[in-house]
Amino acid sequence: MKAVIRTRTYLLMACLTLLGACSAIKLGYNNSASFAHTYLTSKVDFDSEQSALLKTSLNKIVAWHRSAELPVLANELQNARQALAARNGVIRPVNADEVQQLNMAIRASLKRTAEEAAPLIAKNMLGLWPNQVSDIQKALEKSNTEYREERLMQNTDERVRESAERMKERFERWLGSLNPVQVKQIEAWAQSEIHWSQSRYDKRLERQQQFMTLVNKAANRQIDQVTLSREIARLLNAWQTPATVVERQQSEQRQKATIALIVDVLNSATAEQRNNAADRAAGWAKDFQILASNN
Repeated sequence: MKAVIRTRTYLLMACLTLLGACSAIKLGYNNSASFAHTYLTSKVDFDSEQSALLKTSLNKIVAWHRSAELPVLANELQNARQALAARNGVIRPVNADEVQQLNMAIRASLKRTAEEAAPLIAKNMLGLWPNQVSDIQKALEKSNTEYREERLMQNTDERVRESAERMKERFERWLGSLNPVQVKQIEAWAQSEIHWSQSRYDKRLERQQQFMTLVNKAANRQIDQVTLSREIARLLNAWQTPATVVERQQSEQRQKATIALIVDVLNSATAEQRNNAADRAAGWAKDFQILASNN
C-alpha cells in the first residue's frame, strides 16, 4: 500500500472545502465531499480501502456541518448584512467590537468543526503504515519550500506589495473596486503585517513536528484513536490557543491590527461599496439557509 497524506491540513481542508465559496456556494457545497475526495486522491495514492474510508469520512463531516454550523453562520451573516448596509445612502460607522464579534463567531465555528473532524482524521491516520512516514515528511518539506519562496524569500518591498495585494483582493470580493484611501490603509497594514512572517513560519514548523510525532505513533500503532483524536483537535485549534504568554500577546496584536484595518476600510467605504458587501452577506446567508434546509 502506497498511500501518502501530504500534510495535516489536507483532511482539515477536505472537511472545510468550499464552505466559503462565493455565489455558487450551493453547487460547491453539495459536491464538496466529492471535490475534496478527488483533490486528495490526486495528491495521495490511496488504496481502495483507504479511499472508501476517506469518502465516508468526508460525507460525514459535510453532513454534520450542514445541519450544525450552516444555520449559525447564516444568522451571523444576516447580522453582518444589517451592520454593513447603507440606509438611504447613509453609512453607519462600524466599530471594532462589532467586527470582533463576527470574528469570534467564525472562530468558534471553526473550532467546533475541527473537533468534529478530529476523530475522523484520526481514523484515517491509523490506516497509515511505517513506510509511509518518510513520504509524508518529504511532502511537508516540499510544502515548506513553496511557502518560503512565496512568503519569505522576496525583499521587503516585494513582500509588502504581495501582502497588500492579497488583502486588497479579499476586500474587493465584498466591496468592489477600492478607493485610494482604502488602498493606502491596506498598504500601511501590510508594512506591519510582514514582520510576523518569520514567526508564523517558525510556528508552522513547530506544529508540523508535533504532527509528525503523531504520524509516527499512528503508523506504528503506538497511540489509540481517542488520544490521537484529542491531539489532532488540539493541533487544529492551536492557532486559536497560543501556548505561551508571548505568543498570546503577538496573536492579540495581529488580531487587533487586522480588525482595525477592517474597521478603517469599511468606514472609508462609499454607500455603494457598503451595499455591495451587504448584498454579498445576504446572498451567503440565503445560500446557507437553503443548504441547511436541504439536509
